[in-house]
Amino acid sequence: MMTAYLSARDVLSTGTDLQSVAAGGTIPSCVIEAFTVGKDPTRRSEDMLVLSSNHLAVIDGMSSPLSTTSAQASGRGFAAVAAETILRLPADASAVEAITAVTAAQRHLHPEHAGPAGAVAAIVSLRRREVWRVGDVHLGIDSAHLPGEKDVDTALAWYRAAVNAAHLANGASLDHVQTDDPGLRAADELLRLQPALANRDVPFGYGVLNGTEVPERFIEVRPLADATHVVLATDGYLAASATLHEAESELSEAIAADPAAITTLRGFGKAVGGTRVAPDDRTYLRINFHEGDRA
Repeated sequence: MMTAYLSARDVLSTGTDLQSVAAGGTIPSCVIEAFTVGKDPTRRSEDMLVLSSNHLAVIDGMSSPLSTTSAQASGRGFAAVAAETILRLPADASAVEAITAVTAAQRHLHPEHAGPAGAVAAIVSLRRREVWRVGDVHLGIDSAHLPGEKDVDTALAWYRAAVNAAHLANGASLDHVQTDDPGLRAADELLRLQPALANRDVPFGYGVLNGTEVPERFIEVRPLADATHVVLATDGYLAASATLHEAESELSEAIAADPAAITTLRGFGKAVGGTRVAPDDRTYLRINFHEGDRA
């Protein structure tokens, strides 16, 4: 069966930040929903969405909360370079070849801020019928839910939440905790040291696309030959929900219940407040392989 193709605008959901979409050529009809938007309308999103005839991807650029207004956030740069590299990948590139190409293209990037930097991603190779993951991006493959997690972020998020819960118990206002986030400030030392764990096969080590070699341990490859429904979602969502509507509804309900990100949203490690309408930038991609499209 011949694969049908669409234009990028045919699959982008209403409200998509078009500046955060990297599209090349025609898009296969297996793409059902695609969406990306920033957490703060006054700042550029650090997520990227990649749509092409060979590869589909969601990318989450990271910039440390230690970055200041005088030090430009670096996450967008790492994510944008990754996106452009993925667009140029040969159709039959392997996971290791793809990740090596991305990190080689990022080597000229040098963040001005202290703390974590780089990007994480999930990439679907349509030719190989595989999904590749580096870092904490959520995956859904049919009934299997594979959340994006990394130990160092979990440690920081729980510590931050505990500090903020203690401040609230001592009488601090919710507005103070949301705005000043004393728990995040208390975690500064871990944030400063965290780059020492990047792409290191050590306790709390993690994979990240930051211009250095990613150990194969951190390059996850999952076959999709027998898969029908596949969802990729950055960790601006709670999970790789079955539809974009479900993902958005779950997030909206959680924000209303936990704006300080201490309980339901504590895994995000940051609150909603100021000009931020969500705790993180978010990107969602849903794919449905039809019977004739499956390998």
